[in-house]
Amino acid sequence: MLRQFKGLIFVVLLVAATNFFGWFQTVDNSLQSLRFKQTSRPASGEIVFAAIDPKSLNAIGVWPWPRSVHASLVNALVGMDASDIAFDIDFSAQSTPENDLALEQALEEAGGFVMLAAFRQALLDGSFTFNEPLPRFAQHGDTVLVNIIPDADGMIRRYPVGAAIDGIKYTSLAALVAGYVPPQGSDFVIDYSIDAETVPAYSVIDIIEGRVDPALIAGKQIVIGASAVELRDNFVVPRYGTIPGPMVQILAAETLRQGRVLSEPSLYLEMGLIVLAALIAVLVRFSRLVLAIRVAMMITVALAFELGALVLLTNSNILLDTAAVHIAIVGFLFVGLARELDFRKILLRSTRRELTTSQGILDRVIADNFDGVVVVGTDGKLIAASRFAEEVLGFTDADIAAGTSIERTLPANLIKDVRKVLEDAEYDPASTMVREATLKRDEIDSLIIEYVVTLSRIAPEDDGPPELVACLTFRDITERRLSERRLTYLARHDPLTGALSRARMIDLINQLIESDTTRNRGLTLGVVSLSRFKLVNEALGHHYGDEVLKMVVERLRSCRVDHVARLGGDSFAFLTKGVLDDDEFEVFSTVILNKLSDIYDLEDHQAIVGAQMGLTDTHLSGTDAELLITHADMALSAAKEMPGNTYAVFRPEMDERLKEAQVMETAMRSAIHNGQLSLNYQPQVSLADGRLVGVEALVRWEHPELGPVSPAKFIPIAEETGTIIELGRWILNAACMDAVNWPEPIKLAVNVSPTQFEFSDVVADVRKALSKSGLAPERLDIELTEGVFIADPAGVIAVMEQLKALGVGVALDDFGTGYSSLSYLAQMPFDKVKIDKSFVNGLPNDQQSAAIVQAVMTLSESLGKVVVAEGIENADQAWMLNLAGCHIGQGYHFSRPIDNDALVARMGDSTPLQKIAQAGS
Repeated sequence: MLRQFKGLIFVVLLVAATNFFGWFQTVDNSLQSLRFKQTSRPASGEIVFAAIDPKSLNAIGVWPWPRSVHASLVNALVGMDASDIAFDIDFSAQSTPENDLALEQALEEAGGFVMLAAFRQALLDGSFTFNEPLPRFAQHGDTVLVNIIPDADGMIRRYPVGAAIDGIKYTSLAALVAGYVPPQGSDFVIDYSIDAETVPAYSVIDIIEGRVDPALIAGKQIVIGASAVELRDNFVVPRYGTIPGPMVQILAAETLRQGRVLSEPSLYLEMGLIVLAALIAVLVRFSRLVLAIRVAMMITVALAFELGALVLLTNSNILLDTAAVHIAIVGFLFVGLARELDFRKILLRSTRRELTTSQGILDRVIADNFDGVVVVGTDGKLIAASRFAEEVLGFTDADIAAGTSIERTLPANLIKDVRKVLEDAEYDPASTMVREATLKRDEIDSLIIEYVVTLSRIAPEDDGPPELVACLTFRDITERRLSERRLTYLARHDPLTGALSRARMIDLINQLIESDTTRNRGLTLGVVSLSRFKLVNEALGHHYGDEVLKMVVERLRSCRVDHVARLGGDSFAFLTKGVLDDDEFEVFSTVILNKLSDIYDLEDHQAIVGAQMGLTDTHLSGTDAELLITHADMALSAAKEMPGNTYAVFRPEMDERLKEAQVMETAMRSAIHNGQLSLNYQPQVSLADGRLVGVEALVRWEHPELGPVSPAKFIPIAEETGTIIELGRWILNAACMDAVNWPEPIKLAVNVSPTQFEFSDVVADVRKALSKSGLAPERLDIELTEGVFIADPAGVIAVMEQLKALGVGVALDDFGTGYSSLSYLAQMPFDKVKIDKSFVNGLPNDQQSAAIVQAVMTLSESLGKVVVAEGIENADQAWMLNLAGCHIGQGYHFSRPIDNDALVARMGDSTPLQKIAQAGS
């Protein structure tokens, strides 16, 4: 009786064992993909993919992006009322100070609704490092894990919800976006029936440049990451094949949000299904139906299993693998057919050691296997092999048929492991280890494989000892290793120029410092920034700009420096052993600057760029790599303040000035929020009758420890650090709130700095201040200096026109101190012109100043512009200006700056300010 079922039992055991080693995974992948497509469901639409696509890369023109771009993206999304913002981007390393500051400010203004990526990264020595966002960024948002762990076949099926790293618990990006808080360290199976095509996706550059309707972003959760293929953030998944990493994060979050977390039955359930199929096969086998009907019944059983798997996926969130069941049914059919056709007679003619019909199925499975498979008998001769193994190892079907020894077909290192398994009587399958080997294919080509050798004991038909069979299974991991090496290279080098990356330069400095010889001799570090490089990109295109960057690296190397790195954009660093004295610094720097500023021949074009350089060495800055680069940057900043191609060497006082500026910046931010700032108002009077017609708002700072801090000290620092944007908004709002309660509707003038114009939305700030305070627009003047026109004259004029459209006046402040001329007045849409006090000081005796003032008056009157004179100190100056046609004046002759209460009290005094000043003099 047992002999009748031996074929079915063999199929059950063979399929179960094969399924245990995952050889049916390819078939299961295809079946799962079909089920996912059949049960396709839309995404919720609440999670939006902000894609760093080729369009965005081309628009920015460089990768990695300057962090000011990410800052602009955060500001744009916050302005569009996005609910949450999640970055699938590495912010673990420092970039340039100004870019890091821009991103930090954007994160701070986002109010903690930004998630920043952290991930574990494998190192070359097999250890791991944990990359997390810089503390200055992390303090303004949530740190989330973005690790995606592939299964053994390289496909992404499961997703972690969090992990504990170095004793700290981190939640994954998808879990935090979905608001899912399961036990720490657990994971789940992603439901790929969720249609990725229904996830809203917009190009990052379209969001930044305002081409996306804010209604599509408002209230949505945003995941920012790479979709461009060239950024290599792609993964293989069921159903879709290759998709971007951020889309995996979104599908994982949608799985949690929609309650579609899938579960996977154990191997015991799959074994039970195989046994159930075998029982059904037995019933069909002993039925008296014709062969065709029995085959149809078994096919129906297979379809029923597949339909059941589809129902379980749809209604119960269960992902069931059915490939083993289907292959078992095929095996049962084959055994049945063999019995019907009396295959036993054919099998008896073959040798006792040939495989049964079911073993023939296994041979086909082995031959068609995607991996390399070689089966070796106890005597060390080949029994079977997959076609891939034959191709890689260089033997043929004839070698298998002849039972060729492995000594003639396998490489020596593989022979050693196979022999060891066959000859080890105490072999324990649990001790099987995955190993790696390199196979030489020819003189220049080699293959890297990952392999394992397992041992099977096959019981004979008689009572003799079991036969030992070794199975060598391997897969080609050459591309994976090459990709890892490429990623390692990209992590250590700039992909465009081949120069070292910033991180690699830091590692290199630390390695060199560890050498006693180098430490005693010292190191010299230089940081170079190109000027006018932007003009090359704009005039010739980014292709030629890239060529210039490559040539810059070549020229730096030709200056006999030891190492060259690209820090980002048009910023480079070089390192050389030894330290220089002042004279050597001069010669060394001159050679490099002359080399870099020489003409660049670019096919049919030529380009010229300038260069500034900052230098330091280990004697000046110590042996800390980060500090060396920081000090070189400080020296570079000093060089940029000088005209032409210049260099500067770090001096300790530069560090002191920076620290003082940092302390001042921190104190200033605290002052804005802690009520240490106040406003004074400089009265502006009609020169005709001394009547108060307006005021200019002036900020004052009373520090609890330092006392009064001069605006001449903190305003430049605010300009340099960008704090002027927040400070300017505070002044505008506070002044408008004061002005709306004044008993007289006099004019209010508020200064706006060039930094505010370049990096903030001045029109939006003014509109918000007017709306919040209720101040009439015609009572507000915005005062600009000529510096706002340097970066983008056309853009500034457009903003001025928008302000005037609101009803707000625009005044040109400090006229005559910059690069403007009288013709300049006719080109710009100003309402008022304020003559700088440097011209007023010389009146009435300075004939040259008087002539300039008269010329401004004449032109302004013809253009219909109001003239305001600053710095009037005495009655003679006021009289002469009034006689020349000046309308309004301000200065100590009329009043010093006063606080709001004093201003309100003065409005109640009907005495003209000019007479009050004369009476008190």
